[in-house]
Amino acid sequence: MSTNYSLLFYLKKPKNYVGGMKPIYMRITVAGDPKEVSTGRECDPVRWNAKANRAKGTKEDIRGLNAYLDTLERKVADAHLQLVKDGTEITAESLKLKYLGKDVQRQYLMETFTEHNRKMEALLGKGFKPNTLKGYNTSVAHLTSYLEKCHGETDIEIRHIDHAFITGYEFFLRSDMECSAVSAAKYMKHLRKIINQCLAHRWITENPFVFYKTKAKPREKEFLTPDELDRIAQKEFSITR
Repeated sequence: MSTNYSLLFYLKKPKNYVGGMKPIYMRITVAGDPKEVSTGRECDPVRWNAKANRAKGTKEDIRGLNAYLDTLERKVADAHLQLVKDGTEITAESLKLKYLGKDVQRQYLMETFTEHNRKMEALLGKGFKPNTLKGYNTSVAHLTSYLEKCHGETDIEIRHIDHAFITGYEFFLRSDMECSAVSAAKYMKHLRKIINQCLAHRWITENPFVFYKTKAKPREKEFLTPDELDRIAQKEFSITR
């Protein structure tokens, strides 16, 4: 997990800009992901030194502006240090929120998985079938049992899921739940999907599945719905067999 960040002050061109002062923004970047924050100050482009990230000049107003930007830079450094001490994953978003004095929203596995299944249920018949939802609900039940038995918890923060958690869950499926290799691979595929969604949302920046490999390939069985069976039963075929 990267703990480094970069900080840049720059002038941002407003919409319909025709000249005059420009607002000063601060860009926080972690692992190539930038987040910007307004400093609440402005500067004449003529008096801005882009290389130094500061206003140029020795007048009192310039010295005051640069001192203010120095203060903001120290506040970001303090926020970064606090994240490190707290063991919080350092992202551009988490550092920005800490700097602004806002709580970093923690994301939990079972909460995220349950929400995924709720949305899937709402889309039954619109791209998802009941048997698919049943499989994902079984995944939730297996993960709940794994967390309770092996971790003594009912949920876990997404950022705390690592390779050991992944391989431990697979072993639990094969041993305690007596799943076949194919069934275990299916449930691992479900978990991988949730992790990929978390990566896409940038709730985590490292993939705990990166070194995980399985030989068995999951097979998702799809059964016809009662409506589909009824349509087949009522179908008139022109060829007699």
